[in-house]
Amino acid sequence: MKKGLVICGPDVAYGPLALLSGTFAEKAEKAAALGFDGVELMVRDPAQLDWTAVGDVLRKYRLGVGQIVTGELAGADGLALVTPDADLRRRAAERTRSVIDFAAHMRTMVNVGRLRGRLEGAGWEAAADLLRPTLAYALERGVRIALEPINRYETDFIHTVDDGLRMIALLDLPNVGLMLDLFHMNIEEPSIEASLRSAGDHLWHVHIADSNRRYPGSGHLPFDPVFETLRDMEYDGYVSAELLPWPDPDTAAQKTAE
Repeated sequence: MKKGLVICGPDVAYGPLALLSGTFAEKAEKAAALGFDGVELMVRDPAQLDWTAVGDVLRKYRLGVGQIVTGELAGADGLALVTPDADLRRRAAERTRSVIDFAAHMRTMVNVGRLRGRLEGAGWEAAADLLRPTLAYALERGVRIALEPINRYETDFIHTVDDGLRMIALLDLPNVGLMLDLFHMNIEEPSIEASLRSAGDHLWHVHIADSNRRYPGSGHLPFDPVFETLRDMEYDGYVSAELLPWPDPDTAAQKTAE
């Protein structure tokens, strides 16, 4: 397993679940000094980025890129791929294709969580039909999509591993897998360990946070059984921190590393 954490890309001034302070280069230097193997880049508009410069910074500190995080496309810009608003869908698809192109350049995958939108009365098949063109574009670009189950208080579909597997089957695209977040799993899954196992080969990425969404050890979530399960599964992807920057972004990162 590789250790990672979410940091803001140069086009994001503040990410509510991103860690480390300073310039982009300073964040990369701190991540490497704390022993992280890589970072996840929270972006909003890759067209505003110097892709070569971003890559140069990460190579300087020998950091991999676990994935590109799209939460702020939804949180800050209100974009959604599944919505009855056709103009909003169009703008979301255009921006997501830009993120996919950036991910192809960085040779990593793209997380789709809140960006997927909400059913708002539509069926799962209709949602899959709306998602498929953008995710198929990622397939053409050689980019994997990590679909994230999110708890019931933040979205109205894909809450659990079983839900995620159902959507993967409906999409019928080989480049779509799962990113599982322990914070959401603690709310929705009867057993985190059993659900990790049920994801099987579709488990491509893991986000960690404690039960209160702070750094591991600050809540009541038992982590030993989770890591034992991942080792038993021979999981070799990233285990990466996406959590509240409490009490501050640097301390949260240091506590996570510890």
